[in-house]
Amino acid sequence: MSGFNAVNYADGQVLFEPGDVAKNFYVIQSGQVAIIDRKWNHQIALLSAGASFGEQALLAGGVRSAAAQAVGATSCMEITAQGLRDLLAKEGGIATPVLEALLLQLYMHNALKA
Repeated sequence: MSGFNAVNYADGQVLFEPGDVAKNFYVIQSGQVAIIDRKWNHQIALLSAGASFGEQALLAGGVRSAAAQAVGATSCMEITAQGLRDLLAKEGGIATPVLEALLLQLYMHNALKA
Protein backbone atom coordinates (compact mmCIF):
# COMPACT_ATOMS: atom_id res chain seq x y z
CA MET A 1 0.00 0.00 0.00
CA SER A 2 1.44 3.37 -1.01
CA GLY A 3 2.51 5.52 1.91
CA PHE A 4 3.04 2.55 4.25
CA ASN A 5 6.66 1.34 4.33
CA ALA A 6 8.58 -1.01 6.63
CA VAL A 7 11.86 0.70 7.53
CA ASN A 8 14.79 -0.70 9.52
CA TYR A 9 17.01 1.48 11.71
CA ALA A 10 20.40 0.69 13.21
CA ASP A 11 21.22 1.30 16.87
CA GLY A 12 21.61 5.03 17.43
CA GLN A 13 20.16 6.05 14.07
CA VAL A 14 18.14 9.27 14.30
CA LEU A 15 14.66 9.18 12.77
CA PHE A 16 14.05 12.91 13.18
CA GLU A 17 15.21 16.00 15.09
CA PRO A 18 13.33 18.90 16.73
CA GLY A 19 12.25 21.46 14.16
CA ASP A 20 12.02 18.95 11.31
CA VAL A 21 8.85 19.16 9.27
CA ALA A 22 6.68 16.23 10.34
CA LYS A 23 5.96 14.08 7.28
CA ASN A 24 5.71 10.55 8.74
CA PHE A 25 3.91 8.77 11.54
CA TYR A 26 5.54 5.61 12.96
CA VAL A 27 4.45 2.32 14.52
CA ILE A 28 7.25 0.27 16.09
CA GLN A 29 7.23 -3.33 14.89
CA SER A 30 10.34 -4.45 16.81
CA GLY A 31 13.07 -2.81 18.85
CA GLN A 32 12.82 0.48 20.72
CA VAL A 33 12.83 4.21 20.02
CA ALA A 34 13.93 6.88 22.49
CA ILE A 35 12.12 10.22 22.35
CA ILE A 36 14.63 12.87 23.42
CA ASP A 37 14.35 16.52 24.45
CA ARG A 38 17.53 17.93 22.90
CA LYS A 39 17.26 21.22 24.78
CA TRP A 40 17.68 19.51 28.16
CA ASN A 41 19.39 16.35 26.83
CA HIS A 42 16.69 14.32 28.55
CA GLN A 43 14.98 11.12 27.42
CA ILE A 44 11.24 11.77 27.52
CA ALA A 45 10.14 8.23 26.71
CA LEU A 46 11.41 4.83 25.61
CA LEU A 47 8.89 3.25 23.25
CA SER A 48 8.69 -0.45 22.34
CA ALA A 49 6.92 -2.68 19.82
CA GLY A 50 3.31 -1.68 19.27
CA ALA A 51 3.82 1.96 20.27
CA SER A 52 3.22 4.77 17.82
CA PHE A 53 4.77 8.21 17.64
CA GLY A 54 5.14 11.18 15.35
CA GLU A 55 1.46 12.09 15.29
CA GLN A 56 2.37 15.71 14.44
CA ALA A 57 2.74 14.46 10.85
CA LEU A 58 -0.99 13.90 10.75
CA LEU A 59 -1.78 17.42 11.92
CA ALA A 60 -1.61 20.29 9.45
CA GLY A 61 1.69 22.17 9.71
CA GLY A 62 3.19 19.69 12.14
CA VAL A 63 6.77 20.26 13.28
CA ARG A 64 8.81 17.89 15.44
CA SER A 65 9.21 19.03 19.05
CA ALA A 66 11.64 16.28 20.09
CA ALA A 67 14.14 13.87 18.56
CA ALA A 68 13.52 10.17 17.91
CA GLN A 69 16.44 7.73 17.96
CA ALA A 70 16.58 3.96 17.52
CA VAL A 71 17.75 1.95 20.53
CA GLY A 72 19.16 -1.29 19.16
CA ALA A 73 18.07 -2.66 15.80
CA THR A 74 14.57 -1.31 15.25
CA SER A 75 11.90 -1.86 12.62
CA CYS A 76 9.05 0.59 12.13
CA MET A 77 6.08 0.92 9.85
CA GLU A 78 6.52 4.42 8.45
CA ILE A 79 3.22 5.94 7.39
CA THR A 80 3.09 9.13 5.36
CA ALA A 81 0.37 11.61 6.21
CA GLN A 82 -0.82 11.49 2.60
CA GLY A 83 -0.90 7.69 2.61
CA LEU A 84 -3.12 7.71 5.68
CA ARG A 85 -5.37 10.40 4.22
CA ASP A 86 -5.73 8.36 1.02
CA LEU A 87 -6.67 5.24 3.01
CA LEU A 88 -9.23 7.15 5.07
CA ALA A 89 -10.73 8.72 1.94
CA LYS A 90 -11.32 5.21 0.54
CA GLU A 91 -12.78 3.89 3.80
CA GLY A 92 -14.91 6.91 4.67
CA GLY A 93 -17.50 6.56 7.39
CA ILE A 94 -16.63 7.21 11.00
CA ALA A 95 -12.90 6.41 10.68
CA THR A 96 -11.80 9.97 9.90
CA PRO A 97 -13.54 11.78 12.80
CA VAL A 98 -12.49 9.04 15.24
CA LEU A 99 -8.85 9.31 14.14
CA GLU A 100 -8.95 13.11 14.38
CA ALA A 101 -10.36 12.90 17.92
CA LEU A 102 -7.67 10.41 18.96
CA LEU A 103 -4.93 12.57 17.46
CA LEU A 104 -6.18 15.63 19.31
CA GLN A 105 -6.28 13.67 22.56
CA LEU A 106 -2.75 12.33 22.00
CA TYR A 107 -1.45 15.80 21.08
CA MET A 108 -2.94 17.33 24.25
CA HIS A 109 -1.61 14.47 26.39
CA ASN A 110 1.89 15.01 25.02
CA ALA A 111 1.65 18.77 25.50
CA LEU A 112 0.73 18.29 29.17
CA LYS A 113 3.68 15.92 29.73
CA ALA A 114 6.19 18.37 28.24
